[in-house]
Amino acid sequence: MNLELLASLGWHELLILISAALLGLVFFLVIRQNQKDYVELIGILANEKADA
Repeated sequence: MNLELLASLGWHELLILISAALLGLVFFLVIRQNQKDYVELIGILANEKADA
């Protein structure tokens, strides 16, 4: 691995890396919330099916 490339990171590259990390965090949080909502919806539908 070429360590000179890491030493020559400028502000533009650093901002791109920070933006990519934040975007990855947002994707993770959205997917996790969607999973929770899906499990809750399945529970509601199963409960309604048991009542009917």
